[in-house]
Amino acid sequence: MKSTIKKISNINVEKEEVIKSLRVDRSIVEMHMKRLTELFKTDTPQQIGQKLQNIIIRDNLFNVIMEEVARNYEVTFDEAELKDVIKRLEPQFQGRDEKVITEIAKKVITKTLIFQEIAKEWKINVNDQEVNDSLEQYYKFSNEPIRAYKEDKTKFEGIRNVMLEEKIANELIRRFSKIRLDHEAILKQFQDAAKRQQEAATTKTKVEETNTTKPKEETKK
Repeated sequence: MKSTIKKISNINVEKEEVIKSLRVDRSIVEMHMKRLTELFKTDTPQQIGQKLQNIIIRDNLFNVIMEEVARNYEVTFDEAELKDVIKRLEPQFQGRDEKVITEIAKKVITKTLIFQEIAKEWKINVNDQEVNDSLEQYYKFSNEPIRAYKEDKTKFEGIRNVMLEEKIANELIRRFSKIRLDHEAILKQFQDAAKRQQEAATTKTKVEETNTTKPKEETKK
C-alpha cells in the first residue's frame, strides 16, 4: 500500500469496557442480509435473523477493539489511494454524505495497515493447506465449484487474505477479553427496537384503513 503507518505505543490488551448498546448501520445490515440469504439458501428467516444478529454483535465488539488498537498507530494517507478506495465504496453507500464515505475509506485503509503490522508482530499467517481445506469445506457445504480458486493464483491469494483477516480479528477478540458485552442490555435494545417497529407498523395500518373507509365528500354542484 502507498499509505503508511507508524506505531506510537504498545497495544494494551488489558483494556476494560462494557458494551451496553449496539451501533447498527442500515446499509451494512442490508449487505450482510443479502450475503446470508445467498449463502444459506435453505435457512428459515428466523435462522437468517439469528445469524445476522450474531454478526452485528461481533462487528460491534470488533469495532470497539479496533478503536482502541488504532490509538496506538499514526497513519499517513496517500491521496490517490484514498480516492481509489472512496470510488470503490461509493456504490455500497449511495446517498451517503461524501465526508462519511471518506471516513469509512480511511478506516478501511487503517484496518488493512494495522492488520499487516499485527500479522508480522504476532506471527499470524495462513498456509496453503489451510486455504485448500477451507475451499474443500466450502465445496462440501455449497456444492459450488472451487477449481477456479485453486488454479487461479489471484483468486487463491484472495481467499488467503480473507482467512488471514478473520484469523487476526479472532485473535484480537480473544486477547481483548476484558472488553465484553452486556447481553441483557443488548437484548433489551433489540426488544425495544422490535416494539417500536411493531407500533409503527400498527399505526401505518390504522391510517391506511382509515383512509380506505373514509367516505368521499359529495361533489359540489
